[in-house]
Amino acid sequence: MRIKGKVIPLSQQAKEKILEYIRLEELQPDDILPTEAELMEMLGVSRYIVREALALLEQDRIIYKRQGKGTYVYKRPVEIESGLEKMESITEIIEKFGYNPGTKWVDISEGKPTRDMIAKMGLKPGENVVTFKRVRTANRKVAAYCVDTVRRSAFRDDIPKEIDNESMFRYLKEHCGLEAEYAVAEIIPTFATDDMKELIKTDSNQLFILLHQIHYDKEGTPIIYSMDYFNPQVFRFRVNRNK
Repeated sequence: MRIKGKVIPLSQQAKEKILEYIRLEELQPDDILPTEAELMEMLGVSRYIVREALALLEQDRIIYKRQGKGTYVYKRPVEIESGLEKMESITEIIEKFGYNPGTKWVDISEGKPTRDMIAKMGLKPGENVVTFKRVRTANRKVAAYCVDTVRRSAFRDDIPKEIDNESMFRYLKEHCGLEAEYAVAEIIPTFATDDMKELIKTDSNQLFILLHQIHYDKEGTPIIYSMDYFNPQVFRFRVNRNK
């Protein structure tokens, strides 16, 4: 469980390790954490780093302190573990784990596609795209920053300014006739984009799990170009592998 030197600040690493300890030990609200001295020994860091990590957790309302008694779990951190074998919307995954999904709309706009979009979606010369940007939450905690792009021709009318439906899959099926049958995904560890730093006030050194997906309909036509940045403090992905 000891911390190794990385680009990420030691206090942030220590915070993640303490969160991991809470999960592995299945600590419940009002359970006590190890002392600062014990955490120093477990993590191999100074008292200063331990105190910084605990302050970050207290700020997130994961722990609380009782003067002269110790540090206690305030609430278990939101944690969602999902397999990548089955294609599910973020809304479905969040609801499946008993959390309340939320959406903060950032932008819906029409524009020119990137070269990668043109290549992977087979767009025609001069064809525009519509991009949806959202912050997704689970119990009000930032879970993911989602950027989904589709062809402009999928919309018969004007581009909407905002969407009530929590699920993009449902919206695109009901309003554009686009229904994803399967997806090809790349999993990439990455830092926050400039947009994310501004929108969700994240630490510039915090890593995210980028799930870059191209969704296809049942005829094999690429219909959605997705860039979903998952917060690893909330989401954990697993892949079942067989020999």
